[in-house]
Amino acid sequence: MDGTMNDRIQRLIAAARAGDIYPKTVHVEYDAFDENLSDPQRIAKRLTEYMAAQPCAFSDDNELVGMVRFDGSVEGPLFPRIGHRFFAQTRDQYYCKPQENLCTFEWQHSNADFGKVINVGLVGLRAEIVAARRNYESDIHRLEFLAGLESMIRGIVNRSRQYAAECRRRAADPETAPARRAVLLRMAANCEWVPEHPARTFEEAVQCLYFCFQFQPDSIGRPDQYLLPLYERGLADGTLTRDHAKELLQELFVMIHGWTPPCSKNADKGGESHFAIGGYTLDHRCAWNDLSELILEAMMECDLVRPQVSLRWNRLTPRSVLRRVLDAERHDKNKRIAIANDEPRIADMTGRRGIPWEQAYDYITVGCNEPAFQGGISLGGNKVNIVRSLVRTLDGRRAEALECRDFDSFYTLYEQELHHDLETALNWSNRFNMLRSRDCNVLTSLFMSGCIERATSVTQGGASRALWCAVFMGSTNLIDSLAVIRQFVYEERRCTMAELISALDADWKGHEALREEILRDGRFYGNGDDFADGVAHRFYRSVAAFADGRTDFFGHPLAFGNLTGYNPHFAWFGAQTKATPDGRVAGSALLFGSGQSDGKDRSGVTSLLMSVAHMDPTGVMCGDSIFNLSVDEAVVQNDESFEKLVTLVETYFREGGLHIQLNHVSAEVLRAAKKDPDRYKSVRVRVSGFSAYFVGLKESIQDDVIARTEHKA
Repeated sequence: MDGTMNDRIQRLIAAARAGDIYPKTVHVEYDAFDENLSDPQRIAKRLTEYMAAQPCAFSDDNELVGMVRFDGSVEGPLFPRIGHRFFAQTRDQYYCKPQENLCTFEWQHSNADFGKVINVGLVGLRAEIVAARRNYESDIHRLEFLAGLESMIRGIVNRSRQYAAECRRRAADPETAPARRAVLLRMAANCEWVPEHPARTFEEAVQCLYFCFQFQPDSIGRPDQYLLPLYERGLADGTLTRDHAKELLQELFVMIHGWTPPCSKNADKGGESHFAIGGYTLDHRCAWNDLSELILEAMMECDLVRPQVSLRWNRLTPRSVLRRVLDAERHDKNKRIAIANDEPRIADMTGRRGIPWEQAYDYITVGCNEPAFQGGISLGGNKVNIVRSLVRTLDGRRAEALECRDFDSFYTLYEQELHHDLETALNWSNRFNMLRSRDCNVLTSLFMSGCIERATSVTQGGASRALWCAVFMGSTNLIDSLAVIRQFVYEERRCTMAELISALDADWKGHEALREEILRDGRFYGNGDDFADGVAHRFYRSVAAFADGRTDFFGHPLAFGNLTGYNPHFAWFGAQTKATPDGRVAGSALLFGSGQSDGKDRSGVTSLLMSVAHMDPTGVMCGDSIFNLSVDEAVVQNDESFEKLVTLVETYFREGGLHIQLNHVSAEVLRAAKKDPDRYKSVRVRVSGFSAYFVGLKESIQDDVIARTEHKA
């Protein structure tokens, strides 16, 4: 931590790292008659009673208040889904359980529209509820939902007033020091005003964000944009200093870090909360500003693992900003920083998916680098074994495959199986989301765009700003396998299709020479080679052709990605998948992300980056996609080579690269950490859009991180 950090913040950080900073929950006995109420009325009534019963706890170091956890006795925030009855049933049946070796049910991230509640307050949301009622005067179910939302507003306002009263009670204590008394009275005034009313100052805005985060503890969106007007106003009129603004942000980050309790299996992971800085403004300008810089500075001084942040780069982003963020990344032992490219993502949103610029420019990053919107939900939660489509072609349609006389004929056959599996995956995704939709949510729905206007729960399609995505495991394996078939069977005729299939059936046993030849001479993706890159383009065009004109059952256009999240889906699917033409043996893990592994990227880092940048000309993979780049530690430590790395990343983005995150811990150190974890407990790595302590990762994920090629700039 920076030695100049405020002592108060240092104590808060120390407390957050040492244990659970959240108050213990107080059990509430609910009236059994509540079960006769409609779902939204029951949920709102019980949530209000629950919040009123919880302690208004905070330390003498706090200037922001509002921490509360929900115990699962009633449907609480959307992200953790605690208390959502039907979600729990679905999770038990499908979560982390591959279906047909094709799909698995996964979590979903989302983001409350914190900027909106800061700007209009709960009074503004209440006015929207009153207006929405006029559209549903004869629809009792929607009217009940709106009544539930309005009841929730009363419960939240009551909770903020409880905190105001506790601040005033402590201020009245004769033993309270005068300086602390003044702070407590200011805190009380803040809680009496926000979140009920629009924030008037930067401090009120951060208090509103701190308080409302409890109702959707996921991403905080684009705070450098929605907090900027009050930040600039405070600096201009002298009511705010930059140092105090930084303190408030750091206290916010402490709370976010602490929301995931130390007892959680995800306590060391950064993907629990993820937000964005930079990007575009509505009027097409670069959005990086002094508050963006302050947020980054505030984060880097805090020795915390959450939240993590992505810079949204675009063609207007100055090189100095990219360098500043990469410099912070190379010095961040907690590995909280990634970078995404606005250009391909916004082009896909406004083009293929038909989202207007006025919404697309404002996208954010959540979880493990999933794109979403403020007040929107990422309708992912479906990991797909894309390699299965090729296995089905070579096994289920073997006779037809053996008769193919050229690669075009074979690919036409394969594309049929690809579209079959994509259709099946879409059906599974719809099934998962239909099962989720049985729950009603009134707490988070209050803060989600569209739920008031549509008078519909976010779980049931109420969110108007939603992005659907299914995520491929093994896309690099698939592209390489298709490239091997094209090269070895049809163009260079080094083996027949029958010989290749026999080798796969035997898991390469007795065919070791062919496997060695493939691994030695194969023209694999990631080498800037038009041959393999052309296969990638063809594959993604096929995916885009399937997605064209289709939606999920909520009506959202289709997109795809390739990240894995916390769970090793790539290993689970791989364990059930036979040998593949790229030289992979049966049962071994599939690859994830947009990169290459196992030394198959032989032509250096520039060639790899260009292959990834040009990978998908259709934009269909602009969903939940990541690219891991492992570089030699000396590259980031040496200033001269670091400058080259900055130029390389900038070139990658200008060529169309979607995302990048760096690892610069050597493979030797990671292998040593596997053997002697006690000596390497502090080593953190970027995994799949999130960071974690290496020794705490599942072995399959550790092996994937080690296998990534290490590059020298």
